[in-house]
Amino acid sequence: MNKPLFITSFLGLLVAGYLFISYVTPIPLICGEGGGCHTIEASPYASFIGLPTPLYGVLFYATLAALSLLSPSTQTKTLLKITTASGLIISAILMYIAYGVIQAFCIWCTTSAILSLIAFLLVWIKMSSLSPVLSSSGSSRSGTLQ
Repeated sequence: MNKPLFITSFLGLLVAGYLFISYVTPIPLICGEGGGCHTIEASPYASFIGLPTPLYGVLFYATLAALSLLSPSTQTKTLLKITTASGLIISAILMYIAYGVIQAFCIWCTTSAILSLIAFLLVWIKMSSLSPVLSSSGSSRSGTLQ
């Protein structure tokens, strides 16, 4: 289990889950000053292919949480790298849309983007540098590059 990644994914799941619930129910979204969250929620970018945008966040963070529970095999690491890179790219696009196109600030969206960046860094930097420690065989590499 990758505990830091699991915690990051769990926090992201809470944020994305809260956004999703507020999008599909009459529960009001709690937003900071300026009401940017409501502006983004009312925009045409609030859904993609007919589904609320936060649903994709829920799926992203649930996938990360599940992958973080698996043993760190080569396949798991590859899936984590693909998933976190995709999530970071999508988060960057959504942040551009929020700030550049809609010109609104949403604390929840920004928090999710930061968590996506943390997950990316945990996978791409920390897991790569710790791969001998995380290997299931318990042996370290003998000076060869892999």
